[in-house]
Amino acid sequence: MSRRQPDVTFIEERATTSRSAEDVFAFFDRPANVKRVMPGSLAVTLESHPADLRPGTIFAYRLKRWPLDLAWDTVVSEYRPPEGFTHVKARGYFPKWVYRYSIVPEKADERRTSLSISLAYEVPPGLYDTLSNSYVIRSAMKELVREQMRAICAALESGP
Repeated sequence: MSRRQPDVTFIEERATTSRSAEDVFAFFDRPANVKRVMPGSLAVTLESHPADLRPGTIFAYRLKRWPLDLAWDTVVSEYRPPEGFTHVKARGYFPKWVYRYSIVPEKADERRTSLSISLAYEVPPGLYDTLSNSYVIRSAMKELVREQMRAICAALESGP
């Protein structure tokens, strides 16, 4: 009997800002800004973050939405100024978690920048986790990526 491969859920949001790629990366290079753009109404919260962004630093997350209370840590695995950075699962609930911020200057106007946030994750195998993903986790993660992108764009457009 063959084992079923885990399903990876992929979520992505894209936006364009009137800030340069360097300005956008500088915003993220201060992880307190990442906490600042986590809307308080979300089921996913950033519990702690590093003082600065560099490979090996840890972010701690929690998802609290009935009936779930899940915690996981991510570690910065890629740090590519001003192109973006990635953090991946270090420990916790998700077998796979890859959260990537990609920053690309617009070819026609380098003062404008395309920003994308992508999340690829999988839940542990089993009926409970599959149902939890279908009915709770996936919607919370879509909300996380969408609302974080909205808040990031608003913060970038409002000034330094």
